[in-house]
Amino acid sequence: MNLELLFQQFLKEKLYIQNVSHNTIWFYEQSFKTFNLQEPITKSQLNGRVTALRELGKSPACCDAYIRGVNPFLTWLFENEHLSEHLKIKRLKLEKRVMKTFTDAQIRAVLTFKPKTFHEARLHTLLCTLAETGIRIDEGLGLLRCRVDFDNLLLTVQGKGNKERIVPFSVELRKVLFKWLRQHNFPLVFPTRCGGRQLYDNVRRDFRRLMDKLGIDGFDGAFHAFRRCFAKNYTRRGGNLFYLQQILGHEDIKVTRTYVDVEVEALQETHLQTSLMNRLR
Repeated sequence: MNLELLFQQFLKEKLYIQNVSHNTIWFYEQSFKTFNLQEPITKSQLNGRVTALRELGKSPACCDAYIRGVNPFLTWLFENEHLSEHLKIKRLKLEKRVMKTFTDAQIRAVLTFKPKTFHEARLHTLLCTLAETGIRIDEGLGLLRCRVDFDNLLLTVQGKGNKERIVPFSVELRKVLFKWLRQHNFPLVFPTRCGGRQLYDNVRRDFRRLMDKLGIDGFDGAFHAFRRCFAKNYTRRGGNLFYLQQILGHEDIKVTRTYVDVEVEALQETHLQTSLMNRLR
C-alpha cells in the first residue's frame, strides 16, 4: 500500500466525483503533509501524531483542523478496502467562546466610509457586499458581473464544494454595486487593475489598513466578522434561522447556530429593557 499514491487517488475522486473546491483539496493536502502518515497505519500512530503536534506547541483548534482534514482520507481507505479497520482520529475538545464581531457604530463607520481611489472604492464595495449579504470572502472575490441580478436584487455565488446558491440584497447595496461596476468592464465584480482575481492576502492587507484608518478593533478574525455580524443582525431583527442557513450556505443548521450565539452586550441590553427593577422606577 503506497500511501502517497492512494492519497492522490483520494484527491482525484474528491475533486472529480464529489466536486469539492480547490481550497478543500489544499486543506486535505496540508493535513496529510502535517500528519506524515506511515505504513502500516495504526491507532497508536495516529494518536502519537496528535500528541507530537501538541508538544510542538500547536493549539487544540489547529490540531483539530488537521484531524478534520485527515479523517476523510482514513474513511476513504476503509471504504475502498485498503484498511481492514475504520480508523478515525478522535476530535479534540475545544474551549467554546463567543466570537466578537462589529458593534453597530463600527459597522456604520465601514458602510459610510467615503472612498477616494479605485482601490478604496473596490474594497469599500466588497465590504458593503459582505456586510449586506453574509457571503464568504472567497465568494465575494469570485463573484461575476453576470451573476448580479440588479432587477430582482439577487446574487448567485459559488460556495463551498462548488455549490451555487442565490442570495438576496437590498436596494441600497444595488446603488453601491451599480456605481462601482461603472468603473470597470471586467467579468469579475472585484478584479485587479488588469481584470484578474485578487489575492486574499492583498485584500486582507488593505482591509487591515482601512480598519486602522477608521480606528476599528476588538473584533475576531477578519472578513468572517462581517459574516457573523450579518447573521446576528438578521436574527435580531426577526429573521428565520432556516432562511439564514440557506443564505449562509450551511449544510448543517448547527453550524448556523454558532454564528448567532448571543454576545454579552446583547444580553445586557435586553436585560435592561426587561428588568423588573427598572420598570419600578
